Amino acid sequence: MPHTLRSFLDNIHNRILNIHDPVRPETQIGILCSESRSPLMFHNLVGYPGFKLTDILIKDRRGQAAALGLDNIKEVCPFLAKQMSAGPGRSTIVKDGPVKEVKLIGKNADIRKLPIPQHSHGDAGRYLGSGITITKDPETGIRNESILRMQLTDDPHKCPFWMAARHNYSHYLKYVARGESMPMAFAIGLHPVYEIIANWSGRHEDFDELEYAAGVLGETVELVKCETIDLEVPAHAEIVIEGLVHPTERMPEGPFGEFTTLGTGAEGPAPVFTVTAITHRKDPIFRHMQATWFTDHQPLITLPMEAAYYNRLRDTHGNTKVLDVFVPPWASQFMMVVQVEAKWDGQVTDMLMSALSGPNLHVKVAIAVDEDVDLYNAEDVLWAIAARCNPQTDVWVHPNSRLHPLDVSIPQIGDEYTVMRVGGKLAIDATRPPTWRKKERDSLGRVDPMGKHDPAIQKILEMVRLPR
Repeated sequence: MPHTLRSFLDNIHNRILNIHDPVRPETQIGILCSESRSPLMFHNLVGYPGFKLTDILIKDRRGQAAALGLDNIKEVCPFLAKQMSAGPGRSTIVKDGPVKEVKLIGKNADIRKLPIPQHSHGDAGRYLGSGITITKDPETGIRNESILRMQLTDDPHKCPFWMAARHNYSHYLKYVARGESMPMAFAIGLHPVYEIIANWSGRHEDFDELEYAAGVLGETVELVKCETIDLEVPAHAEIVIEGLVHPTERMPEGPFGEFTTLGTGAEGPAPVFTVTAITHRKDPIFRHMQATWFTDHQPLITLPMEAAYYNRLRDTHGNTKVLDVFVPPWASQFMMVVQVEAKWDGQVTDMLMSALSGPNLHVKVAIAVDEDVDLYNAEDVLWAIAARCNPQTDVWVHPNSRLHPLDVSIPQIGDEYTVMRVGGKLAIDATRPPTWRKKERDSLGRVDPMGKHDPAIQKILEMVRLPR
């Protein structure tokens, strides 16, 4: 059986909070998703009969582990890194699929009929932020997937959207050069691993992110042809929106509360997606990703970052002992914490340099900690910085680096593009001296409370740890 949103929901059914009270997606979903610590399923969406809405599926390591079929949350990053290093899986074209159960073509394809919420106060309107965007290189035929923000307007078929200067943007520029409209589709409601890998930023000349995710899951992804455009989309998606992007048409887009939890960044004239068709299941589940503090939106981007950097940083000096990598969602994806056991002087410095110059534009603060520091715990990381870092020698700033276009704390260069920001990057070495310097290393070792490893009190220990 293929991995789908529904198979994942079945897998975590005992964690889902099912809400049957009436809820208005346009005005009430945002706060409910932002405050939830558990997976949500809304069954009674006012104004949208037949639809359900789900969110907060992989906000924490427990949900991420479930998506990858793991029990131990500490295996998430190493396991995903291993699966990604094995390369892509395969795709196959099938004649039909569940996403074709209902077809709305042309004038009937009113995107406003989907339960798309407004995410935050101050947003320019309702925003689709959960669709996997699919485009195709007109020269090679290789698809690309990402997750973009798209704004609804008073026109049921016209939607401006924003994209960074990445692969789908290069596709768009090729269509612009040809003077042709670019086919584009949004696939909503897939297994979370497809959503995670859609946010990966590596090179892929002969495969796409759907096939890459299929490799992680150990399956062949089934695709169907679109109804109105030349694209292939996941057959087991809940909803697919088809359309065209005109090479020169522009509309105002933004503001929008992004993953930074700030309400500004990149707003301005934007390309326009014209809806040509909508297909969906008979009983569709709308997969929402609330953008603001802090929800699935952030981990969907940080997970593939963590896995990619885990592999990259272990290559520093040939074989650096990197134990884990964590990009805290609560730090707007701009901070990376690396758990490492260094053997030699200079190894942590070079690893941090590699972290700050990796494939993603997000990372502007990189922190190295030891194996005895819980990198998922902000208190523990801050303790390491306070107790093991000499700011005079262990902290440095690298100036004049390109940073993420939505990081509005960094100055934007020029007015023509919304994708260029240049500023500084910060590295913090909060580790002990390397292992060959045993005496100096031991002097910064932590003390353990008496009884820490006593098996006779494990049950009592579990009781005292529970929140009251």
